[in-house]
Amino acid sequence: MTAQTQGPTPVAAAAATCPVRKLAQPDDALTPDLEPVDGPGERWRIRSFELARAVLRHADATRQAGFNAEDFGSGGGLAIRPPILYLEGDPHHAQRRAAARFFAPRTVEGYRPWMEETAERLVAQVRTDGWTDLTRLAMRMAMEVASRVIGLDRAASGGMHRRLDTFFEPDASTARTPLARWRALNRSTAMLRFFLLDVKPAVRARRRQRRDDLISRLLDDGYSDVDILTECVTYAAAGMVTTRELISVAVWHLLDDDALRARYRAADREGRVSVLDEVLRLEPVIGHILRRTTAPLTLDGPQGPVEVPVGTLLDIDVRAANADARTAGAQPLALCPARPLPRAVPPSLLGFGDGHHKCPGAPLALMESEIFVSALLRDDLAAAGPPHVRWNDVSQGYDLVRLRVRRVPARVRRGG
Repeated sequence: MTAQTQGPTPVAAAAATCPVRKLAQPDDALTPDLEPVDGPGERWRIRSFELARAVLRHADATRQAGFNAEDFGSGGGLAIRPPILYLEGDPHHAQRRAAARFFAPRTVEGYRPWMEETAERLVAQVRTDGWTDLTRLAMRMAMEVASRVIGLDRAASGGMHRRLDTFFEPDASTARTPLARWRALNRSTAMLRFFLLDVKPAVRARRRQRRDDLISRLLDDGYSDVDILTECVTYAAAGMVTTRELISVAVWHLLDDDALRARYRAADREGRVSVLDEVLRLEPVIGHILRRTTAPLTLDGPQGPVEVPVGTLLDIDVRAANADARTAGAQPLALCPARPLPRAVPPSLLGFGDGHHKCPGAPLALMESEIFVSALLRDDLAAAGPPHVRWNDVSQGYDLVRLRVRRVPARVRRGG
C-alpha cells in the first residue's frame, strides 16, 4: 500500500505550511509515466518512480549513458582506463568493492570530529560586516572532505579550490574580448594545473608510502598517473560539486522559511538529516539519469507493456520520479521532512540514484552537509537575495552560484 492511500497523514495536514520546490525547468512534467522523446534514435522518458527504479536495477540490460559516458575515449590519444562511473559488469563490481571501505558507516563516522573542526573553521568566515558567497564556502567544505577520502593533500589550499572551481565552471560566454579569451584559456588549462600541482604530488607521496585513501588503492591496482587523474576528477564531480549543491539549496530553503529553519535547529541529528533528505528528494542535484539498453527490455507503460530494442536511450526524469505521488505521498512538490514512504524506499527516493551505480558516498555527503549547515545556522543569517541558477547539461541538474549571506549582529537580533 502506498503512502497516499492510508488516509490523512501529517504531510497532508502540513501541506499548507510546507515550502515548495524552488527549482523548475520549462519542460518539467509529472506525467505520463513513460513517453517517447523526439530525437536521433529511439528514446523514452520515464517519470514513474517504480519504473525508474526497475530500470536502474536492470544491470544486465542497460549501461551508463549519462555524464558524457558515451563520449569517453572517442578523442583518441592516450589509452585511459574508464573511471568507476563508466564501468559495467565485473570491473565495476570489483571497483565498488574496493572503494566500499572508504564509505563504510564506521569509517564515515570516524570523520565526524575532523568534519566538525573543518566546518567551524570555514563558517567562521561568515561575518557581520560583509557578504560571503555561501556556494563557494560549501564547495570548500565538500572539497576538503572528498579530498581526504581521495588522498589529495592540498585541499585546504586556496589554489586547489580555485583550480577545481575554474574547471567545473561552465563556459556560457560567447564574448570575444581579451578578458573572455583569458578566462577561456584559464578554464582550458585548469585540468593540467590540477594534475601537476595537486594530483602528481599526492601520487609521489603515496608511491613512497601508502596511506588509507583512494590514491593508494589505485596505485596498488596498477593505475597510471593519468588514470588516477581521471578517477580524481570523477570523485571530485560526484563528491564535491553535488554536495556543494545540496548544501546550497538546503540553506536557501532554510533561510527562506522560518518554520523549517526552527524545526531544523530544534531537531536532533537524525531529524536534521531528514530535512536534508527531503530537500534532496524535492530538489535532486542530478535531474536526469541516462541508460542505454544492451539487451531488449520490456517497460511497463501506462497503456501496457512497451518493448524497447537494444540501443534505446532511457531518460529517467529524477525530478518527476521523486515527485511521484504514488510513492512520495501527498503534496509531493512540498518540502515536508519525515514524510511516510513505502517500505524499502529511501527518504530521498532517487536523490542518490539506485541500482549498481547508486552513489556510494551518500552517508558521507549527508553527514558533512548536516555538520556544515548546523554550524552555519547556529547564528542568525541574512541573505542578499536568491542565488543565481544555472542548468548544467552534464548533470542534467542545477548549479547555484552567488548565494550571499552574512551574520545578523546580535543587537539587531535583540531588536535594539
